[in-house]
Amino acid sequence: MHKKTGFWNRIKPGKIHVRHYFGGLAFILLLGQLFTGLYMIFYYEPSLKETYKTVQYFNNEAFLGALTRNIHRYGAFFMGVAIFVHFFTGYFRKDYQGGRKKYWLTGVLLSILFVSFLISGTILPWEWKGYWMMEMFNNWLKHIPVVGDYLYNLMMVTYTPTRNFVIHDIVLPIITFVLLEIHCIARFRRRGMADYFIRQTFASIPLIVAVIAMSILFPVPTADPEIIPLPMDGMYIPAPEWFFVTFELPYWYYTPRNWQMFLFWIPFLFLVLAFILPYLFTRKKKAVRQDESGSKVARRINFVYIGVGGIVCTLMVVGLLWGSVSSPWMGCNSCHNIAQGERMGIPPVSYKDTKRNPVLLDNRWMIRHWYEPQVVW
Repeated sequence: MHKKTGFWNRIKPGKIHVRHYFGGLAFILLLGQLFTGLYMIFYYEPSLKETYKTVQYFNNEAFLGALTRNIHRYGAFFMGVAIFVHFFTGYFRKDYQGGRKKYWLTGVLLSILFVSFLISGTILPWEWKGYWMMEMFNNWLKHIPVVGDYLYNLMMVTYTPTRNFVIHDIVLPIITFVLLEIHCIARFRRRGMADYFIRQTFASIPLIVAVIAMSILFPVPTADPEIIPLPMDGMYIPAPEWFFVTFELPYWYYTPRNWQMFLFWIPFLFLVLAFILPYLFTRKKKAVRQDESGSKVARRINFVYIGVGGIVCTLMVVGLLWGSVSSPWMGCNSCHNIAQGERMGIPPVSYKDTKRNPVLLDNRWMIRHWYEPQVVW
């Protein structure tokens, strides 16, 4: 019997397993980020005075500039969602056991890199939203024990848009694709790279259409409008910075003595647990698993394992929704724009001077101003 090699047999849904679908979806969206990012590089000028103007020019004058930038933005948001689902799917299926240990560990590292892309990418436009993101990240660094103050001072003294650009567009992509080679690309080549891309791209069409539709219907505001939109116009519309800003909500709800616990120790312990899972739950031989499957101890361990994962997953979803529903999606530029004077369009000269601009040290004020800019200012 001849093997069927027709086009439909290469893309049919039966070859897409839910176990890998969201991982493959994140990979396809990452490629979209790569291509849209490469196009934006040709117009981007990483300098304190010119960056914001070049972003505006690209958005308003370049061929398909606005669509490209919005696809890059929404693609980042949905890639984060895909990574989240892929991570917890792997957790509940215990996909880190056996020979898949290295795939799990590289996946955890890739998740950390995604957050790094998110922070550095939000800073890149260097308008007021990017400026506040840099300050929030710098203040977060201070919660790292022992080296926190050193890292804060280092970032405050050495930060420039050029260095941030190099990190976002050169350093992080190189590290990412090295890890991806171990995580999945080597397997793709063994199984047929072309077939995988064709199959996964067709399976990703619904979300790709959604990303393009949102990019057209809800574009990121960049131009300086004659009628300035209210800061909260457009809320509830997905924005990639939700993932990071929501994480900093403890600044709002808790006193300073609790900040380090919520902003460093809990995320740190979560990452440590993610790294050691393959060593805590090793894969046993089939006969041993069958003997233990009916024991009370095994059932209790499995119940606790699923319960802990379910609680963590639920808390993360609730936290994201809690922080995102009131986030000013229109961005700082809806108030701070060049139509009101250049000092409002780009960060001030004192953007790293905590003596001339002491509000930089007030974490609670910064996070409240982010969520309620028309009230806290």
